[in-house]
Amino acid sequence: MVPKYSQHYRADWEKMADFKEWLQPVENDTSKAYCKYCKCEMIAKLSVLRLHISSAKHRKAIEPMKSQKKINFPKVKKDLNTQKAESSLALFVCEHCAIMAVDHLSELCKYRFVDSKYSDIKLHRTKCTNIIKNVLAPHFIQEIVTDLGDQEYSLLIDESTDILVLKMLGVSIRYFSRSLKKIISTFLGLVEIEDGTAVSIVNGIKGLLAEIKINLKKLIGIGTDNASVMTGTNSGVHALLKNATGNDNLVLVRCVCHSLQLAMSHASAETLPRNVEFLIRETYNWFSHSSNRRLFYKNMFQTINGGSVPLTIPQMCNTRWISIEPAVCRILDQWIELKTLFEIARRDEHCYTAEILYNMYNDPQNHLYLLYIRPILQEVQVVNKLFESNDVDPTRLYNDLIGLVESIGRRILNPTARVDILTEDIESYLDPKPYMGYAFETKLLEYNLQPNAANYLRQRCNNFTLKLMTELRSRLPVNFKILQKISMFSVQETLKVVKPSIVEIAQEFRVNAPMIEKLVSQWRNIVHIKWESLTSTVKFWNEVMQYKDAADNNPFAELCEFAMSLISLPHSNADVERVFSQMSLVKTKLRNRLAVRTLNTLNAILYVRFGLKRAGKCCYSYTVPDNVLRSIGTKEYYDSGSQPSTSADVDEDEDLNILFP
Repeated sequence: MVPKYSQHYRADWEKMADFKEWLQPVENDTSKAYCKYCKCEMIAKLSVLRLHISSAKHRKAIEPMKSQKKINFPKVKKDLNTQKAESSLALFVCEHCAIMAVDHLSELCKYRFVDSKYSDIKLHRTKCTNIIKNVLAPHFIQEIVTDLGDQEYSLLIDESTDILVLKMLGVSIRYFSRSLKKIISTFLGLVEIEDGTAVSIVNGIKGLLAEIKINLKKLIGIGTDNASVMTGTNSGVHALLKNATGNDNLVLVRCVCHSLQLAMSHASAETLPRNVEFLIRETYNWFSHSSNRRLFYKNMFQTINGGSVPLTIPQMCNTRWISIEPAVCRILDQWIELKTLFEIARRDEHCYTAEILYNMYNDPQNHLYLLYIRPILQEVQVVNKLFESNDVDPTRLYNDLIGLVESIGRRILNPTARVDILTEDIESYLDPKPYMGYAFETKLLEYNLQPNAANYLRQRCNNFTLKLMTELRSRLPVNFKILQKISMFSVQETLKVVKPSIVEIAQEFRVNAPMIEKLVSQWRNIVHIKWESLTSTVKFWNEVMQYKDAADNNPFAELCEFAMSLISLPHSNADVERVFSQMSLVKTKLRNRLAVRTLNTLNAILYVRFGLKRAGKCCYSYTVPDNVLRSIGTKEYYDSGSQPSTSADVDEDEDLNILFP
């Protein structure tokens, strides 16, 4: 018996012109077909399908579909004006919204940040944050990575706590920028660390460099404070980084600013009377919380000085003894007026603090102590500011630091003494009665103190200077050696015909023998070229870098790269301190929900701020590249910012309500 044939549904029917608009298969039943217009099933036979087309039910169901017309939308011309407007607002918010907030671009148009015809564009706070985190911050990070290339670099590291008492590691990078033709020292990242141990700090540094994709092996130097966890010989951060990089000659630069501060602080604590610091601190506190006291003193000062307005007494920092210098200078300039003020205050207000301060201002010894330490503080402050600056010639800092130590030492040494202040014992060469300075000697004669009191005062001042010299000599030798090596590459030293050999310093930095041969030859031959940039070391080496011979090659390429690596070594930790200052401005009491879980938001804001500073631009003058603008609103843009919803996201959203009211 011949089996009966059973028809099955065929997918090819869906491609036929009569069926393709409405025909669908029935799931799990190949013997039937389905009409999506009539919403009914039928036997999967070609003849049945054709009968269904001619049925009244199907014609009625398909009629509305025939009336629909295809709309040809005009092609929209794509431009980046909207993205430019949004990025301008995001830059503005990122740079200035620690102190103010705007939610509408019409405010920016007043300052010509964006074209006025786009002033009706509003930017939602969440999108603005995403632009900062996922577009602008990665752009500025990539700028650093691209600019650095395969060059050697140094890191500046320090730890601090934020407003939530969370321990943070601040990292800055220092290198020579070939594009900007100058030494760059800029923010690299904030890392939350569990504790302040060397292992945690090193792990934080390695994780940050790996995330940004910077080669750890190219690290040649680190700048730190004088904490033992940073400088420990066996298990400090420096020792662990030497093992991690495989570079036994990794340079450790102790911050000169910290060393100067510690030297001054220890010298004053052990030799000067405590009431000197008390006088300075309480003089500021007298005016700090009372507008009536300020107004009274202003009127009294103007009466005494014929209308002149007094300068404000600045606050001294408890952790920075050098910060006492501007306060000392202003107190000495207003000594008589302040003495008169506290005399009136103790009588009229019956204030015990005013009584104490009047007695201290009435004591000539306090006046003489301040007169003696003022010029020393001023000298130390000048050198301290040189090391804090990024616009100084690194090769000249050695002479400035040596000059400071020589100047302080010569105050108490016998003028005829021939002694090396840095290395030899100087106590055998002290002047029995050194000259204490013009202001001190003049006032000492005017006060006419008893001989015993005058000698005691002189002795304590000499002890202060001697102790300061001892502290400086014990804290700065390593810095002297590093700065001396850097000073070899100054314009004056480089262009000398008779100059020190470069072999020793090249060996110290583990340069191989063939490369040392090249460096020696180039170091010898560089004097034979007539160079034009002779006033600035960085400009000079830039000129050397651009020099070409007849074959269009640079015959000093290796020497130039080696010199720039050394010149780029850090000389202080001031840049990391600036990072913490910016962190405090961004993460305030009102914005304390920028917690560690949303540390990327804080980092993003700092990347943009320091990126604008690095470019020398403000938010309205910086031009975001077109390829970066095109990423705004793309799938990659949203994917990079998409994270699972957690409590951290809630914290960030609450913070945005403060950032964008």
